[in-house]
Amino acid sequence: MTRFVLLLLPLLLSACELPQQSSHTVLPDPDSEGALVMKQYCSDCHAPPSPAAHTAKEWPNVIYRMQERRRMKAYTLMDEREEKLLLDYLKEYAKS
Repeated sequence: MTRFVLLLLPLLLSACELPQQSSHTVLPDPDSEGALVMKQYCSDCHAPPSPAAHTAKEWPNVIYRMQERRRMKAYTLMDEREEKLLLDYLKEYAKS
């Protein structure tokens, strides 16, 4: 058993040196109001997605579904102003 542990030890130690994947998306214009709304609300359940994950046409439905999930979980909902800021931001940087 000791020999087995000694054989695995270098492998386990080298695994500690592997680059870590970030769970944070690098957002365009990260200090804009839209990005700040995104960070505030999307981070409750998951890392904020890249705005390029969807087209401008797809984002309104995604935001609607996320608001519904927030409602089901009794999380604070975005108000109309925040939702518009987020949607405008996502559309600006959306996938073409």
